[in-house]
Order: sequence, then C-alpha cells, then structure tokens
Amino acid sequence: MRVSTHLRRTSWTLLDQGVVSLGTFLLNIVLARHLSPAEYGTFALVLGTLLLVQVITSSLVFYPMSIRSAAMAAGDRPRLIGRSLALLGLLGVPLILIVGAGLAVMGRTELLFPLLAYFVAWQTQEALRRSLFAEFRHRDALVGDIVGYIGPVLVVLFLLQRGPLVLTDVFLGLSLASMAALAVTYLQTRPDFRDLASLRVTIREFWSLGRWSLANNLTGASRIQIMLWGLTALFGAAATASFQAALNVINLANPVLLGLCNVIPQAAAQKFRDGYGTAWQAARVYARLGAAPILLCYGVLLAAPEFVLHILYGANSAYIGLVLPIRILAVGWLLGYMADMVCSYMHGVDAARLALLINAVGAISAAALFLPLTISHGIAGSCIALAVSSLARLIASQWILTRMIADDRRSVA
Repeated sequence: MRVSTHLRRTSWTLLDQGVVSLGTFLLNIVLARHLSPAEYGTFALVLGTLLLVQVITSSLVFYPMSIRSAAMAAGDRPRLIGRSLALLGLLGVPLILIVGAGLAVMGRTELLFPLLAYFVAWQTQEALRRSLFAEFRHRDALVGDIVGYIGPVLVVLFLLQRGPLVLTDVFLGLSLASMAALAVTYLQTRPDFRDLASLRVTIREFWSLGRWSLANNLTGASRIQIMLWGLTALFGAAATASFQAALNVINLANPVLLGLCNVIPQAAAQKFRDGYGTAWQAARVYARLGAAPILLCYGVLLAAPEFVLHILYGANSAYIGLVLPIRILAVGWLLGYMADMVCSYMHGVDAARLALLINAVGAISAAALFLPLTISHGIAGSCIALAVSSLARLIASQWILTRMIADDRRSVA
C-alpha cells in the first residue's frame, strides 16, 4: 500500500480519535476543577466501572464485528451490523444489572437512571462507529463523535452557569449527547435487521473470536482498576481523584494511542493471509507514524509537568502537586507504547491469546507491586507499580512477537 494511503487513513483516524479524546479530556478537566475531590473521585470510579463493563461488549461484539467486516463484501456488512446490534441488546441486559448492583454497593442509586440511559446509548453508538472503522470510514465517524464527545462538555459548561454541578445532571448530559450521536451514526450505517435468523451462528462465531480478546482486555484493564479501587480502599475517594487527575494529563496522548489501536487490527487483518511477518509490516507502518507525536507529548510532560498542571487545573488546585506522579506515568506510558502496538496487531491476526499473555504479565506485576509501593510512597508508589508493569509488558511483547514471526518463517520454509 502506498505511503500516501497510510497517511490519509492515519490522519482521519487520529483526527477522529482526537475529537473523542479531547471531549473526554475536557470533560474530566472541567469536572476536576468544579467538583470536590470526593465527588470527582466518585465520578472516576463510576466511569471506570462503565469502561470495565465496556470491555465485555468491545471484546464480544465490537472486535469480532470489526474483524469480520474488514474482510467482508460491502453488501453483506449491513446485515452483520444488524446481527451485532441484536447481540449487543442480549448482552446488555446482564451488564445493566451489573452496573446497577455496582451503584447500589457504592450507595449512589440516584445515578441509576441517567447512568443506564447513557450506557445503552453510548454502547449502541460505539458499535455503529466501530462498523465505520472497519471500512476505514473514520472521516464519516467524525460527525457523530463530535456530537457524542464534545456535546457533554458544552452541557456541563451550561450547567455551571446555573449553579454547582451535580453528578446526576452530568450523566444526564452524557446520555443526551450519546443519543444524538447515535441518531447521526445510525443514518450513516443503516444496519439491516432482516437476517436475525443467523444470529445463533453469529453468536458462536463472535464468541470464538472474542473470548480470548475478552480475557485479554479484562486483564489489561485490571492494571488501572487495581489502582483506582486500591487507592479508594487505602486512602479514600480523594486519593482516587488525585490519581485520576494525573491520568488525565497522561491521556493527552490518547488521540494517537487509541487512534492507532483502532486502525492497526484492521490493517493487520487484511494482510494476515500472507503470514505474521507481512501483517506486522503493515501494522508497523502505523506504529512508526505514531512514535514522533508520542515522544513529543511525553517529552513535554517529563520536562515541564508543573507548567501543564498549572494550565489545566489552576495555581490553587488540589492537584498542582502531582509533578512526580506525572513524570513516573510518562516514563511508564513511553515504555508501554510498543507493547500496545504489538497487542493491537495480535488482535488483527487472531492471536489474542498471545496478547493476553503480555497483559497478564503487566497485570500480575502491577498487582504484586501495588500494595508495598503505595503504602510506602502513596500515589507515586502506585504510579511506579504501573511503570514497572509497562516495562514488563514491553519485554514480553518483543519476545513473543519475535518468536511468532520466526516460527512463521520456518513453517513457510
């Protein structure tokens, strides 16, 4: 494929993911500035729980749909999308119960209705935008993502004009924006529900493809969840708020990271028939394109975290002292960049089990180091545990990737 094609695809991918990450980032910054540390910590825990639940839908619906759609004739895609949405509806019932039970445990049942409305609209819209990604239609997905991710920021700013923020209103704003984005994306994809008789076949196929991805993604997500819930248990929600505030700064590079993770599996899947090595060459082009902005972003955070914190949170913020945690996390995310790219590639070549091994190494490392380091060094200790786990993932990813390609070459020979 010509370099210009890679650049065009990457540009639209990064632009779309930039909108998504910008909206998420701005929402977190506004909430961190205007909610108490305890309330912002609660928001971080609730949103973290939703993201953990989304791992299930992403692994069992979005990922298999994307892989199959990427290699499918254009005329067959609307019916695959229709079956995928039907499966999402079936899967959503127990997931909604999980979310409700989590709110009951946290004692925040007043958030139940707006949170569930947001979750249903968000997940449906996410399924449709992933179907656009499978066709490299990131430019088309941009419109719905502007509505769905910039919209909540505007709603929260409007609410601030009326008085102090309340989390119930925040999640209502999120749900309304997601519903509007869903309407836009639905018109772009036009799913076809006339082939639901084949839903059982789709369920079996998606489970076969997604089960290892599910285990892998749950394992990967557990690294952050250990920190969020562990800090809450040890020091309270305010400590979780500080940790999330540091993550917000690190997430400045998310447009690049998530954008590449959206395009690499499809690029690798298209070349997989020619072997692991050829598929990795296709994926590596995108990883190299993302390396420069990643180095620039984390380089700034290493060199001038005080300046960034001052700009984002203000001179009198409770989070202005997070200089050391941000530097530690920046090193950790730099170390983990290539491991993330390798894991994305493995999802495109039906090797999610190997990605699971990489993320298991990271999760085990983080879990083993969290308690001793956090008790002795607080939030900075949690960040050190994450950085070390990133190094472990990097080493494991390079060893496994090298073995995959070498074994593939020997089998061909």
